[in-house]
Amino acid sequence: MLQESGSTSWDFRAMTTEPSAGFKMYLLFLLVVCVATCTKLVRVWRMAPPFRAVRQGGNPDYVTLLGSSAASLKRWISFTYLGWGIFASMSLYDLCNRLLDQKRVGDLLVVFLIRDFSTALTMALFVVLFAFSVRWHVCERIEHLPKS
Repeated sequence: MLQESGSTSWDFRAMTTEPSAGFKMYLLFLLVVCVATCTKLVRVWRMAPPFRAVRQGGNPDYVTLLGSSAASLKRWISFTYLGWGIFASMSLYDLCNRLLDQKRVGDLLVVFLIRDFSTALTMALFVVLFAFSVRWHVCERIEHLPKS
């Protein structure tokens, strides 16, 4: 007579999957946005280090640099949201194709879908938060320059 020694349970949160090629490209895109944002911040800080922006108040080149950096960062933020939207829609399309191939939809698949989209959204929001913070810093510098 066979006896069961216990039940086997799966920890679905510990399961990992190999990132897709699209996800790797999305991560590369987010890295490019971070590098572009850091480049703009370094360029602004090179002309006037943090907490010393008042010395550049009369410099029209510095004011122009701040304005163009703020405008460029706004475009990068919008571009990041668009990139996330494109990635999310492509992932949803691929997932739907896989579900159609399996001819069944389970609760577990919905959980994985929500988890993947929340991860992608979180990463995009962190990058946008970083770019937004740098843009805010640049705008603050513009506002606190002495008027000439």
